[in-house]
Amino acid sequence: MRNAHKVGVLLLAIALLIVLLLLPRHGQGAQAQEFGDYIVHYNAIATSQLQAPIAKQYGIERSEHRGLLNIAVEKVADGNKHEGATRMVNAEVRAEVSDLTGHKQPIALRETEENGDVDYLGDFPLSGSGAYIFTVKVTPPGHTQPFVVRFNQDYVVD
Repeated sequence: MRNAHKVGVLLLAIALLIVLLLLPRHGQGAQAQEFGDYIVHYNAIATSQLQAPIAKQYGIERSEHRGLLNIAVEKVADGNKHEGATRMVNAEVRAEVSDLTGHKQPIALRETEENGDVDYLGDFPLSGSGAYIFTVKVTPPGHTQPFVVRFNQDYVVD
């Protein structure tokens, strides 16, 4: 009976490990950075990851050779971040992307709004596999200095 118990515990541990490995890890996918009462959400993907109807709706070419940057800005209502009282806001958003060789290019962003949610979308060419470095400048209404977000995203281009 002892061996059966040990095998059962081992199988349970393996099953738990597999479940944990399948869960999304913190820091992958959508990311955010806080600036006082504002939260800037950002992510970048290959446009080939978009579902065809979504790509068509927003006029985005699906391709492994194109990337998509998505930015959203939230304002915390009454300075209360912990109560979840936030709302999406418009802002002036500018972005650029560079590869590891230092070649920079601006990303033309367009504002989209659906059900009160405001997003800024921009696609850009992927010249090859590797890390791409993004610099995003967000200036909410009433601010003179932009909030600056920098992040890297790895792409694999076949």
